[in-house]
Amino acid sequence: MENIVVSTFQNVQDATLGLNKLKDLDQLNDITIYNMVMIRKTAEGKFEFLYQDGPDTQDLPANGAMAGTLIGALAGPIGMAIGMLTGVMVGAADEDDTLEMSSEFLDAVNKRLAIDSVAIVLDVEEDGAFMIDSYLEPFHGTIARRDTAAEFDKFDQEQWQEVQDEIAKEEQQLKQARDEDKAAIKASIAKLKAASDEKMKKIRERNAKAKQHLQNKLKALDEKWKASNQQMKARIEQHREKLKEKLNHISQL
Repeated sequence: MENIVVSTFQNVQDATLGLNKLKDLDQLNDITIYNMVMIRKTAEGKFEFLYQDGPDTQDLPANGAMAGTLIGALAGPIGMAIGMLTGVMVGAADEDDTLEMSSEFLDAVNKRLAIDSVAIVLDVEEDGAFMIDSYLEPFHGTIARRDTAAEFDKFDQEQWQEVQDEIAKEEQQLKQARDEDKAAIKASIAKLKAASDEKMKKIRERNAKAKQHLQNKLKALDEKWKASNQQMKARIEQHREKLKEKLNHISQL
């Protein structure tokens, strides 16, 4: 399963050791890391990107401190990193959608980020939580994970259905309305339909961006497959098939 995994550490030393263990797991193909970043909180409202690697991290800020106000609208540094790494979360959705969908997850992570604490954010394929959790346990990493693509798909469906239900309710009222009330109800229906069209436009734009990110990940796995031995190739193949299934699903939407 492809997850966003966020591990928070009390200091750079533990986080760096944890980062190296994660790289080892990736090299062994026990997990497949598509993108990763490491962020340190330097002061209230200021953060530093200490490490970033992967095809989707190129648009992240250059290493160094940055003001939190620049990314406040994107639910903090964790939200910004997640958006860049996945293409389907923060940055691909409007601010209202982002905060409503992911506030619980992001708040739980951001609350652990005291000054000088560090977070590692992974976009990773993992068969279960045990591998990453057990490798980071000696370094006192606190871990949260989320299947973000599934969460956004669920969110889109709920938002879409909510608008459709409102339209159906207004159309039912229109059938029973007095003549003098019909104009206002028709205007309300038109407004709801416009909102429905805008929502569908955003869903399609997000799906197109997610599709591109999946294609980039498949290319990265292809390169990794070429450089691996036969045993490792079998594990990589399993991850490739999972990505292909997700790509086919998005292409059909």
